[in-house]
Amino acid sequence: MSKRKPAQKKKTPAIQWGVIAGAAALIVVVLLLKTYRSDLVGLAVSQDEVEPTLPVVETAVPLQSTPAVAETTVPPAQPTPALLPEAHLDQLLAAGEPVFIFFHSNTCVQCVRMTEIVEDVYPEFSDSVALVDVNVYDERNRSLLQRANIRAIPTLIFINREGEAQGQIGVMEPDALREQLQALAEE
Repeated sequence: MSKRKPAQKKKTPAIQWGVIAGAAALIVVVLLLKTYRSDLVGLAVSQDEVEPTLPVVETAVPLQSTPAVAETTVPPAQPTPALLPEAHLDQLLAAGEPVFIFFHSNTCVQCVRMTEIVEDVYPEFSDSVALVDVNVYDERNRSLLQRANIRAIPTLIFINREGEAQGQIGVMEPDALREQLQALAEE
């Protein structure tokens, strides 16, 4: 009588599992990058303006104007009502003014550092470049965040007189911010 060997499970070699896992990871990364890039439509970033570890936004589509909306907390006696950042931006774009838009929060470490840099550098350019300061946690700014597809902070967007936008995600060193604002002021 012959001895019957117990049925053996067919084992998939570790190499095959490694290849499958690697391919799946690659697919996930590609999909995330595609989604991230499509989420940032409306901004443009030059490759040499972004730190290598930061995501790059590559598009030349400027932010489109929408009707201005005044804040409701402005006293009626004031001759010109204070505008929400989005309405302020729309006015500046319509006037063809160079604009520096600063998207941030008051709690993230990089945002706090970038706020200090902006407060130090921007006053030199306040007469020639308009600043639109946008706190991403203020619910009144939700429309502008969606319009600009902001997904990471701090985000800095520079729009020249022709409405062409360039941006950066992350902290920008003071000298680099100064150079960018100087270029906007001179255009």
